[in-house]
Amino acid sequence: MNGVGGVLSIPVTNAPEPPARRFLHMCYCCDDTDEAVDFLVNVLDMREVMRNPLHPSDGSLLGIEGEIVSGAAFVYDKRGPRTSPSVEVQEWVSPTVIGTPMRDATHVGMQSLGVAVPDLADTLNRMNAAGCTVVAEGRTDWTDRWVTVADPTGTLFDMFEDASIPAGESRMRHLRITITDLETSLPWYRGIGFEEVARHEWTTGAHVGVDQADASASIVRMRLPDEPCEVVLTQWNNPRSHGRHPEHANQAGLFRTAVGVDDTVRSYEEFLAAGWTFEREPRQVELSGTKVPDMWICFLNDPDGVPFEFVQRPRSAFRP
Repeated sequence: MNGVGGVLSIPVTNAPEPPARRFLHMCYCCDDTDEAVDFLVNVLDMREVMRNPLHPSDGSLLGIEGEIVSGAAFVYDKRGPRTSPSVEVQEWVSPTVIGTPMRDATHVGMQSLGVAVPDLADTLNRMNAAGCTVVAEGRTDWTDRWVTVADPTGTLFDMFEDASIPAGESRMRHLRITITDLETSLPWYRGIGFEEVARHEWTTGAHVGVDQADASASIVRMRLPDEPCEVVLTQWNNPRSHGRHPEHANQAGLFRTAVGVDDTVRSYEEFLAAGWTFEREPRQVELSGTKVPDMWICFLNDPDGVPFEFVQRPRSAFRP
């Protein structure tokens, strides 16, 4: 492998110690923070914890030339920021948000957020009243009922029922990503710290909107060591996975995700020396209006161009 787009250029056995400990957030790009937050809070029973107000900033941090104007709200499930990953709702003013959220399950990239609720029927009724659309429904070998729902902006959520969750709450369960090839992607994800949970073979795509009668996919579920939210890597075999993750940071829907590391600069230097490719060097950024005033971050892409951030949040910032 040649090191392009974040792919390892050396054997995994020579890679540095995997630095990622937990998901921090999944970025949801939109043109109206309040609308998206209202949906997450009042329909999916999450809570907004902090907000970085609309402001001008240097777009080069996100790969955009010139000044941008944007802001973000951080919405967690009700366990809170020291336990739950968040949805980073990023509103784009300049440039404006482009495109539409991912809808074709076989297209490579960030597809959906998995959310579990205590009463699925009740939540689906509330989602319907809020203007959501059920895209598909079915079963898998690890959940009895899987309902894929498009929210009012078109962003997808995989909905499940878990009766052990307290009433009026929900849980972030997974980030589903369609990939081109598991053999290429797995060393990359293991390299940054993901550990394999289970493997599955889908002989239908009905639950995610793939209506082809002989549809099939190979799945690997992975998680980071400090919390249970998973990444669901999905390689479609029939029809084949196709395309590449969108390139522009202001793409509507799910665009990038962040994982917590103890020391961003150290991880960057070690991985760069080991042959990994990064999109940009580490930078210290300020998140005014939040409880995390500044931190070091850097960006790298998985083999299919899905953007990941290394964000400096040491383990001491979280509950055991």
